[in-house]
Amino acid sequence: MNMKVRWIVFVILSATDRAAKCWAKANLPETLGNAVIPSLSLYRNEGISFSLMKNSPHASLAATILGMGILAFLCARIAPARKSFGVIFLWAGAAGNLADRLLYGHVIDWIYVGEYINLADIWLVIGGLVFFAEIVRAGKPL
Repeated sequence: MNMKVRWIVFVILSATDRAAKCWAKANLPETLGNAVIPSLSLYRNEGISFSLMKNSPHASLAATILGMGILAFLCARIAPARKSFGVIFLWAGAAGNLADRLLYGHVIDWIYVGEYINLADIWLVIGGLVFFAEIVRAGKPL
């Protein structure tokens, strides 16, 4: 996949996440964390995945930046990581949640499926699974 297509996919994923969060912020009722499974409601997540570190928004921001730094290191040092389709999803998900932390001090979650998530979280899971599958399919460690 050439670089132009990779950027287009990244922009589409990022724009979809941002648009969905803006829609959720404008249209969904806010919740304090109790909802019917599944449902849509606005939840301001100050933590990281599964609301870990929810009482430490600065630590959550640092964890996000650290995760992106590790991803950048992998992409800089390991050629197959740069070529991975899954990495595009990882970058889009990480960038979407980082943007929220920088803009609002929390992540806008709006899909409740036992935990509150958003599209960026879904992009991160898809990216991780695809990246792992690509490593397994290659038959050798990075």
